Amino acid sequence: MWLTGGEIIAECLVGAGVPYAVGVPGHGNLSFVDALQQRADRIGVLQVMHESAAVHLADGYYRASGLPLAAFTSIGPGALNTAISLATAYVDSTACLVLTGEPHIHMAGVGVLQEIERRADAANWRALEPLSKRLFLAQQACQLPRILARAFNQLLSGRPGPVTIGLPMDVQTSAADVEIPDLAAHRPQYTAMPDMGAVERAAELLHGARRPVILVDGGVLSAKAFEELRQVVEAVGAAVVNTMMGLSAFPADHPFYAWCTDAKGSTCGLN
Repeated sequence: MWLTGGEIIAECLVGAGVPYAVGVPGHGNLSFVDALQQRADRIGVLQVMHESAAVHLADGYYRASGLPLAAFTSIGPGALNTAISLATAYVDSTACLVLTGEPHIHMAGVGVLQEIERRADAANWRALEPLSKRLFLAQQACQLPRILARAFNQLLSGRPGPVTIGLPMDVQTSAADVEIPDLAAHRPQYTAMPDMGAVERAAELLHGARRPVILVDGGVLSAKAFEELRQVVEAVGAAVVNTMMGLSAFPADHPFYAWCTDAKGSTCGLN
């Protein structure tokens, strides 16, 4: 079917079960925002006051629900405003999709529309490269179904993380005859497994330790391994401390819990 680039993205988000798109409308993403509004009965649109808040919101939603949201920005400063919140999602391994407006393909290198082009044409999106698990730049509307399918796979496979897609304004408005992929089929169908040799060594260390302590991080939350952790703790009689990312992974009222480490940790957890 013939759809504009903005409509292709909106259809892919709906097909992926994304409940909300969050962001700031602007001249660099109006075609995409129009497509979202036309599908308001199938995907919600939340407008925030600052682009960084959009990614923070998506980050928090994934932590609470396990579902990724889409955050969208306009061109130039709007996209670059996401850097802090994108870095938070990246280092904490939370999945969110960030869609940034970019200069028209045919205008790349001209320096219009807040383009950064001194080192490379249309280099705005590259500023977010070290903060993204994967970066895509669409050159044609017909590429978008494949890009979205790959993006959702990258979001959730292995160690989750944010994925950024640069959307030139003419890619959003141009039309292509495409088939919307079944994005559920592109999602990872497996759980990352640990190195069994490392697991055996850890078990030996715990079994032989006189005063065992287990440091819990965010991996327990991602794996939802709460009951398995409790069973190990009680089997070996280990004290449990956690990083800030490991908060809520172990019951706070458990007698073996010694609270947080780090600069703001408890006296017991720090020692």
